[in-house]
Amino acid sequence: MKIEVSAKTIEKAVEDGLKQLNTTIENVDVKVISEGGLFKKAKIEMTLNTDPEKQKELEELEKDEIVSTPASDEDAQVVIEADVEEKDTAKMVEDIAKNSENITNTMTAEEKQARKEELIAETVKLATEWLNGLIYAYNINATVLVTPREHDVYANIDGENLGVLIGYHGEAMEAIQHLLNTHLYNKCRGAKRVFVDVAGYRNKRSEDLKELARKMANRVLETKRSYKLDPMNSFERRIVHEELSQTANILTHSEGEEPNRYLIIEYTEEV
Repeated sequence: MKIEVSAKTIEKAVEDGLKQLNTTIENVDVKVISEGGLFKKAKIEMTLNTDPEKQKELEELEKDEIVSTPASDEDAQVVIEADVEEKDTAKMVEDIAKNSENITNTMTAEEKQARKEELIAETVKLATEWLNGLIYAYNINATVLVTPREHDVYANIDGENLGVLIGYHGEAMEAIQHLLNTHLYNKCRGAKRVFVDVAGYRNKRSEDLKELARKMANRVLETKRSYKLDPMNSFERRIVHEELSQTANILTHSEGEEPNRYLIIEYTEEV
């Protein structure tokens, strides 16, 4: 017997599948179809092992675990202890999660390099397809170019009237980037992170932020008082951090929780 089960996590899917089949983890084969993500459930395929010997072991195990309760004249109740089953399920899920990491650790340097190149190529392919689908859905006249750079992959969308893909202070662009990377993670384990830029917005925003950072740093040096910037995403905060990292008597650090995390520029006597 074979079933497919979807749930928020792999562990929950396994637990639900065992309940549906009314069996324990020792008597099934589990195949992970999708590990799930922020907007997608995990999915597994669970096959009941009908091997006679294993079935006999299951029956013997159930006999040992059944605890009878006082029965009424109308019916009787039984309680089955499930501690062993729960521990075995958790162990199985942990083994599945570690499997890919163990395979990577046994690769030679040449195999790792080949795998890295495969992942980059697959990332470029999947990202291009997803972004072209987005452009088509928005009915926008634009072109998509996805290219690898060092350890990451960059996607550029060029065209006219692309404000809808940028949003206020790049919020729509950041959302697109987040959804794209979630899609890549679900499609390809080990996919590279993709940074999305629309109509050169990141470069322009980067220059504006650098200018703002220098201006605020000068104010802090003059007053020797800390200054709080407006909330920024991680990409923008990193630009300010890097711009002021070599400025004497200036320190920067982030505070708050996403999406309202912000930067503090402060004065320090240390050089």
